Amino acid sequence: MIDHTNQLINMINRVEVLETLQKNWGGFFRQYQMALNELRSDFQIIDLDWRTRHGYSPIEHIKGRIKEPLSMLKKMERKNIPFTQEAVQEQIQDIAGLRIVTTFLDDVYMMKEHIERRDDIRVLQVKDYIEHPKPSGYKSLHMVVQTKVILSSGNLWVPAEIQLRTSSMDFWAATEHKLNYKYEGGDVPEDARKQLVDLAKSSFQMDQQMSLLRRQLLTI
Repeated sequence: MIDHTNQLINMINRVEVLETLQKNWGGFFRQYQMALNELRSDFQIIDLDWRTRHGYSPIEHIKGRIKEPLSMLKKMERKNIPFTQEAVQEQIQDIAGLRIVTTFLDDVYMMKEHIERRDDIRVLQVKDYIEHPKPSGYKSLHMVVQTKVILSSGNLWVPAEIQLRTSSMDFWAATEHKLNYKYEGGDVPEDARKQLVDLAKSSFQMDQQMSLLRRQLLTI
């Protein structure tokens, strides 16, 4: 009975926090939307520039998102982050997220080098899950950055996460996400987990072979 009561209290508290996030934090989230708009525009321009000059762009597609309030709340709970805008801004750096999907494996690292050279982006951290995959088989290159947003009152540097991955990595990650969503408690059958790891390895071998072909045919 006590456990059920505690669960009910936690549920009520979570609903109240979510309502606060949605109603009172609009201005706080606006900076992240501006940063996402800036990043998306930057890479759409790069995509057009590469296609114009070379007839080829490493960018297959771009997808952006602002972290949903419930997802952010779960992260705050998991990391024991105080419910203040200052703490959230300091400790959660992927509220704005941009995913850039490339054709070839080499393109991932070409995009990384491009981002590191930009004057309007500061790279804070790089996590290379391609070189060092997660136990699940997940592969992607994550960059925590600050992007420059120019306002009428001055410049603002806003944190964001950029994910770089190939089309095959993106397809694999989407499949894993659907499985984890179905088995929300984390009880994905062991044979399915093993198949996912094996498929990630096979997919990566294909990425490597396709990159060899790219080097023969394309010279960006």
